[in-house]
Amino acid sequence: MLELFFLLLPVGVAYGWYMGRRNLRQQLNIKQEKLSRDYFTGLNFLLSNESDKAVDLFISMLDVDDETIDTHLSLGSLFRKRGEVDRAIRIHQNLIARPSLSVAQRDLAMMELGRDYLAAGFYDRAEEIFLNMAAQVEHSDNAENELIAIYQMTKEWQKAIDITQRLSRKKQQSLKPVIAHFYCQLAEESDDNGGQIKLLRRALKQHPACGRALLALTHIYLQLSRYHDAQQMLTKLCDADAGLFADALPYAKRLASETGDDDYYRQLLIRAIDKGAGASVVVALAQQLIDDGDVKGAENLVLAALYRHPTMRGFQLLMQIHLRQAEAGQARDSLAMLEQLVEQQIRFRPSYRCCECGFPSHTLYWHCPSCKNWGSIKRIRGLDGE
Repeated sequence: MLELFFLLLPVGVAYGWYMGRRNLRQQLNIKQEKLSRDYFTGLNFLLSNESDKAVDLFISMLDVDDETIDTHLSLGSLFRKRGEVDRAIRIHQNLIARPSLSVAQRDLAMMELGRDYLAAGFYDRAEEIFLNMAAQVEHSDNAENELIAIYQMTKEWQKAIDITQRLSRKKQQSLKPVIAHFYCQLAEESDDNGGQIKLLRRALKQHPACGRALLALTHIYLQLSRYHDAQQMLTKLCDADAGLFADALPYAKRLASETGDDDYYRQLLIRAIDKGAGASVVVALAQQLIDDGDVKGAENLVLAALYRHPTMRGFQLLMQIHLRQAEAGQARDSLAMLEQLVEQQIRFRPSYRCCECGFPSHTLYWHCPSCKNWGSIKRIRGLDGE
């Protein structure tokens, strides 16, 4: 009997192996048939313009595991970049609801869901997610950057400043010019001159070359008749950001008018020109020389500037000087017509351009409307600019 048992044992093992393979093959066939049916159902949804149902079906066909998690995340990111934020949200919410995900995978899905909410304009939901993720070392940097973006969009400048103080020292150093703009934004929202000065001083502490803060302080000091402080701000602006000095010309002229110190005004303009302030400042100095009766000196100044850097503003002023000296006749009329054409060209051409994305503007924006960079819009250089 024992011999018969050992004789039949290999037969039983072989039969068990055969039945197992057969059962596995049947299960695979059933699964493939189901996938095939679901696939064709999804295609029908797409052909019937029921894309939402098709997306839901295709998502359900993908099993979430270590090999497909990246596929789900990439699919959600793709929908978000295409502007289909609702689908991206649905994908990432579906991921987070899966109990089979590891902690690291769920955190990645939460970060993507926060970005979905941010793209959709649900700032409170996005803020809640990123605040939670900022407490985790692996995601703190990315979460804090997203929080800074949210607070800029919602104009919560103090919260943005508080978040930057949690960043690494190296990151804080790179963001100091941006933090200075946050303080300037707070100063603009304040109605108290003392509070504005305090905030603008903090901006300069973050970024001593912040031209925006220097301009704003000059304006406040002029309003308060603190002329010595206004002079200091203008001098610092000239040295820190000469390209912005053209926007300070009204303040400089007002300061000279109220103090009667025309010599300081001329010396300040000369200093700005030496620092590379541009054609607008050259024109302002030439106009001052004309007002003082030194027409020849103004002409020589403009000619020298045109030889170095030809600009439409310089040409216009030179033609205006020649019109003063020209005698009545056809030549004078032609020169006057040419001067008017140049004036129209200057008026219609943008004065500013973003150094990052090239966004053109007739107005100085501190925050580029296109690429969202701070302090990147500068006066245009060249023939049509400075």
